[in-house]
Amino acid sequence: MTRSNMHIKLTNGHIVQCVADSSSAPEQGWIVETLLIPLLAMNDAEKELALITEWCTLNEQRVNAVYRYIISLPSKTVHFFEENYSYSEDRFYLGDNITHRYYAYIASHNALGELLNDINENPL
Repeated sequence: MTRSNMHIKLTNGHIVQCVADSSSAPEQGWIVETLLIPLLAMNDAEKELALITEWCTLNEQRVNAVYRYIISLPSKTVHFFEENYSYSEDRFYLGDNITHRYYAYIASHNALGELLNDINENPL
């Protein structure tokens, strides 16, 4: 299980911090399919918060989180980083920007969707 600290700006401008405790690496698919794609498709802060509440622990950050997502729903952007925590300074800090891994998963997801559409439209 990989944890991610998440910082999400809702469409109404409010910022929510939460923890995704399930498989949160984009390559594992869960977080992208279950949380990110539906969130990015919404345009209603109440529905966004309801979905976030369903899958994340609100108002928490975990020192053992592996990743950090920074998501802006008004601009429909996702940034993805390694998460680090300094016990001596008692603070989180960003590691490497690994957003390319999220984009690679999205490209793969879209390519699969196109392939399935082609198969459905042109059966053998």
